[in-house]
Amino acid sequence: MKKNLLIFNFIIILLLVVSYMLGHYFINYPMPFNFWYSVKESGFEYFPFILAATALIAYLVSSVSFKRSNFKLRFLTFYAIINFTVFVFIIITSGNELVKNQNELSKKETEYILQAQKDIKNDRVTFSYAGGLSFPVYNERVLGRIRDIRKRYGITYENTGCVIDPMTTEAQKKYRETVNPYLEKRNGKGWEYRMQQEINSLK
Repeated sequence: MKKNLLIFNFIIILLLVVSYMLGHYFINYPMPFNFWYSVKESGFEYFPFILAATALIAYLVSSVSFKRSNFKLRFLTFYAIINFTVFVFIIITSGNELVKNQNELSKKETEYILQAQKDIKNDRVTFSYAGGLSFPVYNERVLGRIRDIRKRYGITYENTGCVIDPMTTEAQKKYRETVNPYLEKRNGKGWEYRMQQEINSLK
């Protein structure tokens, strides 16, 4: 019985570790999962204190007198129950955040698709990118010619600043997926390479 409880507690603690790591990913979805980044950013160094706190609660509950009951068995039982409760709590709360983020992403994707359709209609596709403060390597005359080349291909570029939002970055993929067939039909295959060659020739 004791051996089974030890194994059960070990399994629950492993589930807690997994849920703790996945919880960080769910809360930050759609940011790509990176194990070491999650370890660093999730505050995993505080995880032993969670186990210590649940152990203390289990010890206090187990200290209550039960007739014909072994203290170690009581402790292991309550420790498993409490840790499983924490596990369920983490899964539910982080799961709710995941659903919330997925709904928000879906909404943003719809907005980008509608914007793409509008831009296609106006023959003015705009590619947004996060690049912080840009310091031009060309003079204003050359920059004007670059803008003219891009305009001829039906596109403009917009710098949205240095803040990189994973939600926006992921949603923008729908914009590109929507406009790419139009741009290829408008400019022909390999248009991006040809455009870049024209820009490079200005050097």
